[in-house]
Amino acid sequence: MTRLQLLTNILISIIIFSSCSQKDNQIDIDKALSNTASKFPQLPKRQSDYYKLIRSVTIGDNGVELQLRSMPDTLDDPQKIIIVINKAKQLYVIPLFSNTYHDYWNFQFDSVLSSVKPTNTTFEKELKNCLTQLNLYDTLGTAGKVINEMLVSLLQCQQVTDTDSLNLHSVALTNNYNLPYEDSDSCFKRLQENWHEMKKDFYPEDYIINYNTYWDKGNNRVYQFDFKNFSRKQKLEFTIKNYRLDCVYQMLNL
Repeated sequence: MTRLQLLTNILISIIIFSSCSQKDNQIDIDKALSNTASKFPQLPKRQSDYYKLIRSVTIGDNGVELQLRSMPDTLDDPQKIIIVINKAKQLYVIPLFSNTYHDYWNFQFDSVLSSVKPTNTTFEKELKNCLTQLNLYDTLGTAGKVINEMLVSLLQCQQVTDTDSLNLHSVALTNNYNLPYEDSDSCFKRLQENWHEMKKDFYPEDYIINYNTYWDKGNNRVYQFDFKNFSRKQKLEFTIKNYRLDCVYQMLNL
């Protein structure tokens, strides 16, 4: 066998191996989506091509990949998902449900809607399950990096400070005929209560807590993380308060 033939055979083998690896990874994503859809009937049982890739982020030093995917925005209440892939190519799908699902977000100063099928879990639980099952809790601070990249790079959230009062008092209107109509007075009152609660933790008076508050403008939510006893040498413990910023109305058809 000539040197050229040998190099050609090696190149063909590399291409075949690469193609098989990509195919295997795609199958894993489809399977993960199918399992998640079985767990949450709120998510249609479609394959990965139905959940269009919006954005992906790779954390180089940890080998972790984050993907944000969304159902078509032509649908009435499209749902989104976050896929987390660790360096061992294990997957976990975190639903990023719309604000329709109050029980999933456990919104402050908001009630659970009896007309909406419950998810029977929360964003906080799913995020913690993801970090646990993908072995992202370690002494290198990987869990904290994943959360930060998820919020800042993947969801493109803006960190909230006490100068954001005007922004977070602006009502975002959501046209959804499947949800109860909300009058403007009740919406504005909720926004005031949201702000009063979240700003208390910007500068705690009696002791310092590692709070981080993020405005997810695209989804009309605020996430407020309380990282308890933050240390890279210990498991990252946290709780999340979520705040809804939108107001439901029904557009009149003339």
